[in-house]
Amino acid sequence: MAFLKVVETGSVRAAARALGQDPSGISRRVAQLEARLNAKLVRRSGNATRPTAQGRAYYARLRAIIDQLEALEAEIGGETDTPSGLLRVTAAIDFGQEFLAPWLLEFRARHPAVEFDLVLASGFVDMGANEIDVAIRAGKLPDSSLIATKLAELPRVLVASRAYVEAHGAPRTPSDLLAHPAIFFVPGNRNAPLKLRSPEGQVVEVRRSNGIAINAVRSAVAAVRAGAGIHSGPRWAFSDLIAAGEVVEILPDYTQDAFPLYAVRQPAIVVPARISRFIPFLREKVRGVGGLIVS
Repeated sequence: MAFLKVVETGSVRAAARALGQDPSGISRRVAQLEARLNAKLVRRSGNATRPTAQGRAYYARLRAIIDQLEALEAEIGGETDTPSGLLRVTAAIDFGQEFLAPWLLEFRARHPAVEFDLVLASGFVDMGANEIDVAIRAGKLPDSSLIATKLAELPRVLVASRAYVEAHGAPRTPSDLLAHPAIFFVPGNRNAPLKLRSPEGQVVEVRRSNGIAINAVRSAVAAVRAGAGIHSGPRWAFSDLIAAGEVVEILPDYTQDAFPLYAVRQPAIVVPARISRFIPFLREKVRGVGGLIVS
């Protein structure tokens, strides 16, 4: 297990953290394995540890054996039939707080034998190093061996408070946005153009720099409501405020590309019921979220 975790996490220290053990003990166990096999399995470079060609071959065969053993134990133990055990899920902080936390509580109410860990983070969490069962991820996914199930599309919308529009007027063209302060989601967006698609299908780019940056959806919503400027954000965060008339859409005839939303899991010979039932449950729940596009 120590060798597998070193390869999967990329370092002895990361493997030790994942296993809750001392790094020196992990190094010693890998060295003992190399001595027993009379083969060099890993090479260390700084804090990183990478498998050799022999190490990659040994890892692939050993991982397959372990997967088959876990699948057999899951089948014998009934894990493939009745959801049970620990379900570890990760998501972005805002989406996780708004939706995933209550959904997990509902899922556990349906399946009391399931416990869960919810790991919320501002960036992608390494699924292997953190033993994550399901990750909720938005945007284009990198090519990998992970299994992705598309849940929905996340459309974006330009918004401002009604009070702001009444005080400063509403932009009539994309270039009019330059005269208004922006509420950026992250500071890096100051240097990235806002891309809007016209009713005729043409892409218009607007570079804005004046305004504030807030890297939390709910705080950005609060800034919009306070009249701090115009924001490009996820429609789900503003759909209720738009319906109530407190927030208005800016340039409603122009659209922005939506982000796909996925549930991602690691490949497995046999998928435990706590995972195989949870992903369809997520697809059921996203249908009730205003501001998402579900096919």
